[in-house]
Amino acid sequence: MGTLRFNPINFIISMAVGWFFMSFLQTVARSLFSGDWDNFSSRVRSIAFFHDGRAASINIALIVAIGIAATGIWFLVRKG
Repeated sequence: MGTLRFNPINFIISMAVGWFFMSFLQTVARSLFSGDWDNFSSRVRSIAFFHDGRAASINIALIVAIGIAATGIWFLVRKG
């Protein structure tokens, strides 16, 4: 494995895809618990485009936590 190179375009694309995927998963979870599947697509859009601030902040917190944990695990595995 060579040197680690940071590609900002790949990072931006990955973050965008991850953001929409997290919005979709959060909407699935909320719909499962509430039983409200009628406005599924509008709920995904409201989370993904920051109209629902509380849900968007939950997504941001999850992405940061996953990023910190994954980076820590990555460096531990590379070190050992």
